[in-house]
Amino acid sequence: MKRLLIVDDHRLFSEGLRFMLDQTTDYTVTSVLWSGRDLLYTLVRQPVDLLVLDIDLPDVSGFDLAQTVRRLYPTLPILALSMLSDTHSMDRMLTAGATGYCIKSADYDELLTALRTVSAGQTYLPATYFEQRHASRNALDSSGLSEREADVVRLIAGGASGKQIADRLCISPRTVETHRKNIYRKLGVHTNIELTRVARQNCLL
Repeated sequence: MKRLLIVDDHRLFSEGLRFMLDQTTDYTVTSVLWSGRDLLYTLVRQPVDLLVLDIDLPDVSGFDLAQTVRRLYPTLPILALSMLSDTHSMDRMLTAGATGYCIKSADYDELLTALRTVSAGQTYLPATYFEQRHASRNALDSSGLSEREADVVRLIAGGASGKQIADRLCISPRTVETHRKNIYRKLGVHTNIELTRVARQNCLL
C-alpha cells in the first residue's frame, strides 16, 4: 500500500477523497490536514509516498509550502490539486516543486491517472494546460511580443518585482525595465495592473 497525505481545507472534499481512495485504490490516506502549519511536523512523524496539496490554504500558500517540502524532501512526489485552472498557476506550482497538477473539477479517473503518474516520478498536467498553451502561442504570435517579453509579462502578472524578474531570467534590472517599456508600448498599457488585465484577456498567461 502506498501512503498518501492530503492537505486541503475543504473538509467535505478532502474527507470524501480520502474515503474513495481508501476504498477503491492501493493508496492508504495516512492523514488529512486542513491547514499547512502541521504539514512538516506530520511528514517527520508519518513519512508518506505521495503528497496531495491544495494551493489556497487558510494559513500558508500552497506555492510556498511546495517549495519548502521540495527542499526538505527532494524525492517526495507532490500532486497539486486545486480549483485554479490557469496555466500561470500550474507553471508556478511546478516551479515551486510540484510533480504534477490536477484540477478539482476533474473526474475521478483523471485524478487516479494523475496520482499514478506522479507516483511514478513523472509530471502530470491536465489537457486544458496544453489547450491554453496553444491559445497562448497563437496570441503571442499576434501580439508582437518576443518570447523573452512574454516571460516578463508572466512574471509581472505573478507579482514579481523588477529585481526578482532579473534574478529569475538572469538579466540586469535595466534590461527588465527595457522589456517592460517595450511591452507597455506593444500592448498599449501604462501600468502593471492594465498589463495583467490585457494579458489575461488575450490568453498570454
